[in-house]
Amino acid sequence: MENAVSFARFRISAIVALAMFAGVVSLSADELQDLQAKAEKGDAAAQYELAGRYAGGKGIEKDEQAALKWYLKAAERDYVPAYISLGSIYSHGFGVKQDWAESIRWFRKGALAGNRIAQHNLGLDYNYAHGVEQDFAEAAHWFRLGAEQGQPRCQYNLGQLYEAGQGMPASKLEAFILYSLASAHDNQNHIFGEPKAKEIVAKREAIVKTLTPAELETARQRIATFQASVPVHPRRFGAPDGNIGTTRGWYIWRSFNPDTWEAEVTHDRPQDSGTPEVFKVRMLPWATTYRYLAYGAGPEGLLPGERVNIFFNPDEHHKRGYLVHFQDEICQMKGHGHSWEVCKLTAGGFTARVVAGDKPMDDQEREFAFDPECRVWSKGELVPKAKLAQGDHVYMTWCVRDGKQVVKLLSDETSLEAIKKLESERLAKTIAAEGLAGRLESVDGDRIHFMIFAEHWSQSQQLKEGSRVRISGTGKGFHPEGPTVEATVTFRKNRGTYGSGVTDLLLKPTRTEDLPQFRALLNSPVLRVIRVEP
Repeated sequence: MENAVSFARFRISAIVALAMFAGVVSLSADELQDLQAKAEKGDAAAQYELAGRYAGGKGIEKDEQAALKWYLKAAERDYVPAYISLGSIYSHGFGVKQDWAESIRWFRKGALAGNRIAQHNLGLDYNYAHGVEQDFAEAAHWFRLGAEQGQPRCQYNLGQLYEAGQGMPASKLEAFILYSLASAHDNQNHIFGEPKAKEIVAKREAIVKTLTPAELETARQRIATFQASVPVHPRRFGAPDGNIGTTRGWYIWRSFNPDTWEAEVTHDRPQDSGTPEVFKVRMLPWATTYRYLAYGAGPEGLLPGERVNIFFNPDEHHKRGYLVHFQDEICQMKGHGHSWEVCKLTAGGFTARVVAGDKPMDDQEREFAFDPECRVWSKGELVPKAKLAQGDHVYMTWCVRDGKQVVKLLSDETSLEAIKKLESERLAKTIAAEGLAGRLESVDGDRIHFMIFAEHWSQSQQLKEGSRVRISGTGKGFHPEGPTVEATVTFRKNRGTYGSGVTDLLLKPTRTEDLPQFRALLNSPVLRVIRVEP
């Protein structure tokens, strides 16, 4: 049993190292000096690379103590891959005395940061009682978190627990689904080794003979849903390799159901005749949004017929199954240095074309009419009426209504900051009442781990160490609902590129007797964290 566990952990650690050094065996003196200089200045990525080179003797003389030193420096800067390397060093005793407690400490830090490899290795520790008491339920918890992110070994190990009924009720259906997921990854021999890869297939084939046709159909649907959900896992948003939004472009927002979070959109083709194709999509509760130059706006604020830039990922049925990001026209135009240039005035409005600076993006002019209640901004203030002239550059919110393009908001560039300020104030009031959306990831003793979705990466900065918060379940439309429990923030860290990803919170419950209530919230897909004080 000991050898099997060590092998599993080593395989995952090795994958990380090989990925970093693939095709990069040696370093020139100048390259090494540059890497060393970056590491000395505190560049965590450089510290991690330098440590890996010392650990493997790649382009530099092998030195396990130097590797440990630089891994520790990278870890001090919260560089998550260094946590996994340190966990492996202490579990295997590479250059140090084997220390399961220290290994688990680093794997737990990585697991709490959402790293699926650390989640796998921590699950193994609980599964095989390495440095902790054996706890199959806790092992299953960490395997499940990794499996949801597509980690094949987590999927396989969780399937084994379901098949054996360890830590949970036995379920051949669940085991079959997880074995199917684990065996569907490319390069099975590399992931598991050839004997284990064959064993997984054999286990799957043995179980399939025991399932009814109805169970097999259920399994087929759930496998397809699971595989589609992995690329849009909440932790992929804002991550360097997130790849969120495989289909994107301009669409017309038709409707939104605030109870189910389902929307209908069509292509932006107001000039076409006939009935446009309607796409029915599911908006993810952790989808990111950008409206009126502020992050965190909800979809309920979009107007029927509004032109919006939307990103989609496929679900198990459609190319545009999941809506994963939207930004309104003002955000899109401003972000790319575009605007509308007024071409001519008409009786009820004007015609305009999109320009980049002073250069036309295309020759197409669109005709716009003013809505009777159109809000007009000029020089940072709302004004009663638009005073346009040919050549003016403007920003707009406009909708398609009865085949016409109707302007609901018109602004010059100098007013955009005022519009952003209003939107930010509106969002602040909403968040003060409803909180930030996220989910509870683990309860470890009196340490609570809460992940705030990337949708609220900007507003999560309001939570500081010592802030008191209230955790609430959600009902229809993911609004706060049901009993709440209070806690204090002890740690906060954003995990995204440029601060735009998920935010991890560590919390300490106000009352230890509330821990069962926290554990009861572990299976809730969406919760709310509401700041109480300060």
